[in-house]
Amino acid sequence: MNLQKVKDILSRYPLPLVDEILELKEGQMAVGVKQINKEDTFATGQNPNNPIMPGVLIIEAIAQVTAVAIHSEEKHSNKFALLAGINHSRIRKAVFPGDELCMEVMVEKVKNSFAKAKGKATVAGELICEAEFLFAFQ
Repeated sequence: MNLQKVKDILSRYPLPLVDEILELKEGQMAVGVKQINKEDTFATGQNPNNPIMPGVLIIEAIAQVTAVAIHSEEKHSNKFALLAGINHSRIRKAVFPGDELCMEVMVEKVKNSFAKAKGKATVAGELICEAEFLFAFQ
């Protein structure tokens, strides 16, 4: 996949929640990471005395890695994938500054108008969050 395309997807202000894509199989799967630090405004906004990454942003980070996997396939690279559904989502643990969040996604089905995927986030190999995603193409 074009490196600039990955950067465009992952740097959309104000929510660039993936620092790097470590592994990518076009249209099938992707692995990305985000290093959580105290400078992330979301970490202190949740609770200034005990900074954490809000669960909804963990889910968004997984969705961003999913978008990279979907858009990496040439036939979908010119489409815009909108998050249309989140199913079976579960947040199991908190994520703190200093943690490295690893997101792994598997694209299960892609049609002309939608894509379905499963994703999970881990910290040091421990499951933090899992969810199923539905994206609609525009």
